Amino acid sequence: MAHARAHAVDALREWQIDDGIVEALRLIVSELVTNAVVHTASRTIEITVSVTATEAIVTVTDQGLFGTPAARKARPEEEHGRGLALVEALATRWESSPLADGTQVEAAVTLPGRTAGAL
Repeated sequence: MAHARAHAVDALREWQIDDGIVEALRLIVSELVTNAVVHTASRTIEITVSVTATEAIVTVTDQGLFGTPAARKARPEEEHGRGLALVEALATRWESSPLADGTQVEAAVTLPGRTAGAL
């Protein structure tokens, strides 16, 4: 998971993305990759980082066929179960899509002051 976070951070910094957004996406990558490792039997997990004119986007694709992930409210005594709620709080938008051989989760954060055609 450390490698996935470092990959995302390096790419975003190379593209000169604001430190606050880099940190939010670092946490999002950590949560999404952790979910893929813990909740799937995936042999391969793919992480993609991209930037559009208005968003920084992280996509995690795994080989999990266990349904669509959803944020839930964990009870205070639970040690786990807050990852997607954290993603939901940090991301401007996030979604998951079932694939023929797994699941893809995408989370995006809007870039402040960016408009279409700015990049």
